[in-house]
Amino acid sequence: MNQSIHVSVRELYDVAYIILRSFGISEELSKRGAQTLNAADARGVDSHGVARLTFYDRALASGEININPEIKLIKETPVSAYYDLDYGIGIATADIVMDKAIELAKKSGVGIATGINGHHFGVAGHFALKAAEQGLIGFACAPSLSLVAPTGGTEKLLGNSPNSLAFPAGHTCPAMMMDMASTMVAGGKIQMAIRKGEQVPLGWILNAKGEDTQDPLEFEDRETGKILGSLLPMAGPKGYCIIVMIELLASILSGAKTGPNLVGGGRGIGFFMAAIDPEIIRPLDELKTDLDAYYTMIKHSKKKEGVQEIFLPGEIEHNNTQKRLKEGLELNGVVAEELLKLMVKYNKLPKDAEVKDVFKKA
Repeated sequence: MNQSIHVSVRELYDVAYIILRSFGISEELSKRGAQTLNAADARGVDSHGVARLTFYDRALASGEININPEIKLIKETPVSAYYDLDYGIGIATADIVMDKAIELAKKSGVGIATGINGHHFGVAGHFALKAAEQGLIGFACAPSLSLVAPTGGTEKLLGNSPNSLAFPAGHTCPAMMMDMASTMVAGGKIQMAIRKGEQVPLGWILNAKGEDTQDPLEFEDRETGKILGSLLPMAGPKGYCIIVMIELLASILSGAKTGPNLVGGGRGIGFFMAAIDPEIIRPLDELKTDLDAYYTMIKHSKKKEGVQEIFLPGEIEHNNTQKRLKEGLELNGVVAEELLKLMVKYNKLPKDAEVKDVFKKA
């Protein structure tokens, strides 16, 4: 099935929650995980929404994810917290770490929370934006499974170091947020190209021989999910440096694993979350006024010929969210079929069910 299906953002949350619960994951972690996936779908980051559930199903089957983790707070100070996440599903356990950073920032002005023994945490922007929505500056980052060779090298030893930094909204302007992988493109976008049967631009990926390719199937095996090729760092050596520093911050600092020491899709990675209360510098109201002025200055600056509008970081995704919450979205047909297969596999729907039944169930 290649034809898309129109769904609401709420329906996608419900489907994600049902499937996560069917995996055997607890109610609390399923709610948190579904919210993380839903944030991606709402913002238009479709590669990190419900499209990821098949990936998590494989990770569960291989034993990478512990469905009943014993999450422990190893150490806490007035401004920091250090967790052992016991290999629980990262889209939920990272949310716990971010919430702790926010709690500490509200009490002490600054909150830093780290975690070891994590797994793939989904869209980094969800966590940073949680802080921004509460009047704080938020930062979130993590390594990933090995996808990148160091500049000048041939071995895939590094992840793509997803990271996000978000400022609170002004009085009139939306929150400004950077959310990116430190490679030319996130691995999830290659996976979406595979589902759509599309080629990708040159300069995004290399095949197993280290050669440029536009064929996403030379990067990842569609049936097994095995990574065959590699991603290229953004901006060459500069991107490589960012990747390394994010891995130091998110995993080496806390004693978590990186690169070849990880299992499968990211079992053992670390998380680094931070929140800052602007009030420790000056009143939030003043900051918001200046954010509005800064936004307006850039938004209404002179445009190049052919450019209709200048966007601030995160603004396109903010607009997507407002539109999708109101109007819904077109879900990729292949992703819809994958959701159906999972619902059937875990006995949430009969074997003769159709895609439309997935959303009736939700």
